[in-house]
Amino acid sequence: MFIISDTNILSSLAAGNALAWLSRLFPLTKIGIPPAVLQELQQGLKRDKIHLDLVLQAVTDHKIELLELTAKEQQATLLFPEKLHQGERESIILAERYQVPLLSNDKATMRYGEQHGLEVISLINSPYAVVDLLVTDLQS
Repeated sequence: MFIISDTNILSSLAAGNALAWLSRLFPLTKIGIPPAVLQELQQGLKRDKIHLDLVLQAVTDHKIELLELTAKEQQATLLFPEKLHQGERESIILAERYQVPLLSNDKATMRYGEQHGLEVISLINSPYAVVDLLVTDLQS
């Protein structure tokens, strides 16, 4: 099973050195990203956001899978509201294609996804899962 992620949640987890939490929050689930998310991560690294190297390494190590869009799907990104960035648009399209949850902390993306019948998972909306991981980490 897949969960499709956009950029912001991966960046936030990497900044807190908590990227490994994804495998604990979603065991037996592969995280997928579209090309625009990869590009956004690479651009962030060029702007000295060094923590993004953790995410890029996870892509290189195939812990996060890069999923391509078809030409038709790429065209469909033009139909989204302007407030959604390209990575968010492509993430939504992949979540729709695979009929899987979308992982995002972006409020506009969460709202759009929910309005269009997507299951949107946000760590903002799931604070208890994060607290459980924090407690477990502190106890170990």
